[in-house]
Amino acid sequence: MKVSVQTIFEKLFDDEAREVVLPGEDGEFSVWDFHQPCLYSLERGLLRIIPRKSQEFRLEIKRGIANIKPDSVVLIVEI
Repeated sequence: MKVSVQTIFEKLFDDEAREVVLPGEDGEFSVWDFHQPCLYSLERGLLRIIPRKSQEFRLEIKRGIANIKPDSVVLIVEI
């Protein structure tokens, strides 16, 4: 799936990934290909992206929002 991580100032990550682990309101949760579409509020915690080919991307966030679609995830975050 295509994953993009952005702040209001810059794009921090833009690549294909096999899994995204997000700090949500109800605890940590994973997003995989073909996930049910939804908008989800993110809480303070560690955002982890496991790419298909490169090393894991990690980022501590204060809060954010995840726009999840079956083939993509767009994350707008505050760091």
